[in-house]
Amino acid sequence: MLHELIKLLYHARCRDVIIFRIGTSGGVGLSAGTVVITDKAVDSFFRPQFEQVVLGKVIVRSTELDEDVAQELLQYSSELPDIPTVIGNTMCTHDFYEGQGRLDGALCSFSTEEKWEYLRKASEAGVRNIEMESTVFAAMCRVCNLKAAVVCVTLLNRFEGDQISTPHDVLLEYQQRPQCLVAHFIKKRLALIS
Repeated sequence: MLHELIKLLYHARCRDVIIFRIGTSGGVGLSAGTVVITDKAVDSFFRPQFEQVVLGKVIVRSTELDEDVAQELLQYSSELPDIPTVIGNTMCTHDFYEGQGRLDGALCSFSTEEKWEYLRKASEAGVRNIEMESTVFAAMCRVCNLKAAVVCVTLLNRFEGDQISTPHDVLLEYQQRPQCLVAHFIKKRLALIS
């Protein structure tokens, strides 16, 4: 999808574009409902890079995002008092279960103690949330010289477990938080609100 979107932007001769990835994530030491603006998208080794195999060769691309956009998002978040927001690293994994240190998948090749140790290391490395799209998104946008930001809400604190127990109506409100922040950012940028 990103390939097609970036090609459309090119052929439409769009300039000064900012692309957002908005969504949900698991929090690392954060309460459910906290919005995380990604500073760096990191891999499972906490490195700000995306590795892709192209023609049998490993290509490594940086996943650093636009710092000014992140800071502007954080600044505007203060105008939305019911949306707790932080900046931190987002860890991107290859799967939803073992890659994220979950104990509730069909496969589990590690102990509970190993899970806690890994999450502690992630937290110490500045990781505030976990999801599965940010590294490829950040790398592609960076290679194409597009400003980009990742804005995700946490649905649970992974230090408190793997299962979401929040009521459905609350989850729906949480899921709207990144959208509200990005919409507020766009309105401010377009001077539709002061």
